[in-house]
Amino acid sequence: MSTPQNRHELLELSLDGLSVGDAFGERFFGEPERVTRRIAARDLPPPPWHFTDDTVMAISIVEVLKSRGEIDADALAVAFARRYRMDPMRGYGGNARGILAEIAAGRYWERLSSRAFDGRGSKGNGGAMRAGPIGAFFHDDPARVVKEAKLSAAVTHYHPEGQAGAIAVALAASMYPERRQRRGQRVRLSTRQHV
Repeated sequence: MSTPQNRHELLELSLDGLSVGDAFGERFFGEPERVTRRIAARDLPPPPWHFTDDTVMAISIVEVLKSRGEIDADALAVAFARRYRMDPMRGYGGNARGILAEIAAGRYWERLSSRAFDGRGSKGNGGAMRAGPIGAFFHDDPARVVKEAKLSAAVTHYHPEGQAGAIAVALAASMYPERRQRRGQRVRLSTRQHV
């Protein structure tokens, strides 16, 4: 069973990994030939490595989880919009820009998100890109991971496929602490056998 301290440590660790991966991946956008050569040569991109909107939105998720212990979609929408207004050039997609600007202007997220793409909602990958910390926080409760990831995605990705991506990533992230714990137990067992 996780303690609140353990959950917060895993939350921070997940955010660290997400932000580094985001910044690293962002360095590979650009002219395809140049990027392909860099990848083939295993050439690390030069600094600075700037993170994108995915990390900014994950920071909001971490903030909400720390303060409320769950995803409160209304609070998350406000946090997303606040951070968007602070740095709108961080790489937000057109749909997210529109939704977050409207939330910042006082409109309700659910109405905006559900009306996107002719009333179908976004089925893009943005919800998935920021979902890792949810899996870390609720790593010992898969049903809760599913519920909270779905809520976190719905703010900008109302379509079930957009939410499914967030659920998949959060569930994958939830497995890391459990595997790490099981590996540690196996090591201890094998050590006892040799003593």
